[in-house]
Amino acid sequence: MRSVRMHRELEAAGVRRRAVAYLVDLLLVGGGVLGVVNRSDRSLGKRVLAFGLLATIVGLLYHVAFEGSRGRTVGKAAVGIVVVEADGARCTYRAAGIRTALRFVDWLPVGYVAGVLSIRLTERGQRLGDLAANTVVVRGRR
Repeated sequence: MRSVRMHRELEAAGVRRRAVAYLVDLLLVGGGVLGVVNRSDRSLGKRVLAFGLLATIVGLLYHVAFEGSRGRTVGKAAVGIVVVEADGARCTYRAAGIRTALRFVDWLPVGYVAGVLSIRLTERGQRLGDLAANTVVVRGRR
């Protein structure tokens, strides 16, 4: 795992930590949405569609709300990473919104390939959303 140092206390989070954080968030949001959708009496097809739409909306809002207010989601907190501005300042709602909006691009062509490549190839370990928002995901900052 590559460790990139920025400033004195900013150390870029690697792909592995970021992936585990994302999986924790996915389980949290997905599990909550699944619980709500499964209470419906609708057909399986309609529940699947409702799950997809609701999970997308809730997931996007979840990331913007948590990263904009605290710099981290539940998953990021669990693995000890946080989103900050590139200069080390606290992440803003604007920056969180930009990086979240570009999450779809990071998924291209499939399975977060563009995002992982971007993290591996950029000096500060930034995915495409981070580059656009001028943010960095770092380790161990509270």
